[in-house]
Amino acid sequence: MSQNFKIFLVKIAAVACVLIVVDVVAGFGLKNLFYKQRGGKYYKISHAVKNTTEDIVIFGSSHASEHFDAPLMQKLTGKTTFNFGNQGQSILYTYPLVKSILAYHKPLLIIVNLDYSELQYKSEAYERLSILMPYFHVNSAIDSAIALMPDHQDLKCYSALYRYNSTLGNIMLNTYSKKIMQLSYNNGYEQISGNICNVDRTENPQNEIGLVRFDQHKIDYLIKLAGAAQKANVKLLITTTPLYNYNPAVKNVYKEKLIQILNQLTITYLDGGTNADFKGKCQYFSDDTHLNPQGADGWTTLCSQYIKSKLL
Repeated sequence: MSQNFKIFLVKIAAVACVLIVVDVVAGFGLKNLFYKQRGGKYYKISHAVKNTTEDIVIFGSSHASEHFDAPLMQKLTGKTTFNFGNQGQSILYTYPLVKSILAYHKPLLIIVNLDYSELQYKSEAYERLSILMPYFHVNSAIDSAIALMPDHQDLKCYSALYRYNSTLGNIMLNTYSKKIMQLSYNNGYEQISGNICNVDRTENPQNEIGLVRFDQHKIDYLIKLAGAAQKANVKLLITTTPLYNYNPAVKNVYKEKLIQILNQLTITYLDGGTNADFKGKCQYFSDDTHLNPQGADGWTTLCSQYIKSKLL
């Protein structure tokens, strides 16, 4: 081996060492800033993996975060409540967070809101798991979810800078901004205002099936979630929140599969998707599938009454 080649290898090794040190040091600094957030989507996840103490915990997509008025439910049930719902997320996101909580806390009730189409395969459900990347190596459940992402994201997460590089905007907004959204004040509940009374709505995307493709990972995670709650002796309630114009006469294979699995697992299911108190009531909806604050109050009241009479 020539002397020049040896020098080249030493330089390469030195550069690699510098890059590793920079990655570790910068990552450590970003991590400290990251966990100072007091609002936004990451605040909810951090609360789940670190310090949840609430009696009732709620999970799901925006149909959870915007439909369950956690402070109102807390008032009506007399039990502390937090809403961990996050925009666009699926059971692939929910299961690792439930597992994280059950590792150190035993709530009285876990509520998981699932759309009728929850078990449909959608590639974006895997892409959206990037929200968990800053929590790489927090526990095995989160790591397993990250491993489901495309393009070997779990391997890339060994770089601390890579894990946090898309969170800087959230850190600035939810730590230092004077307009910070204090989700802690609303127990995770996020309001969406407006109604669709002046908008012509005749179709609901929940009715559109197209090519049937079930997601086995989602089915497995639903079964695992039920098993984890049962093992911890924690009550589990699956819900589907109201829809504006859903037609139950239209065959929905995803809904049928969901109900079949829930029945097999003997999971309590509160199906509000076709609830007559909400269907076609434009004053309760901001769009076809999202409740406004008035609708959320109505749904939360109904759900709280059900919980008090059946589960608590």
